[in-house]
Amino acid sequence: MDIASVITETIESATSYLKDREREITERQRLQSCLNAITAKIQMERGKFESYINKSFDERERLYKTMDLLIAKGMEENDIELIKHASNVMLNIYNKNPLEGFTESKEVKLEGLQPMRTYID
Repeated sequence: MDIASVITETIESATSYLKDREREITERQRLQSCLNAITAKIQMERGKFESYINKSFDERERLYKTMDLLIAKGMEENDIELIKHASNVMLNIYNKNPLEGFTESKEVKLEGLQPMRTYID
């Protein structure tokens, strides 16, 4: 092996190393950007979800109070039918899933992180 081939091989190895290093740095930056975007989306979805839950439970509370007033009125007037209907409405409200009307995206898409799966697997 002559000195020229050793120098050429050394330069090629150093160049290859620098390319790989730059590629890894770029990939880490891309993954960090993806994770930041996903975190922001989760936080946004959390805000929407919390708002929906608050509205849903406020409505439930308002309906419970209204039915409670109707039950009290039914007791004052000795109106058994009014008490039954108000109790049934309360029971229906209780049995209804508070998340039933929440139609926003329930899953955060992770397409940007698919290359990461090869590192994990």
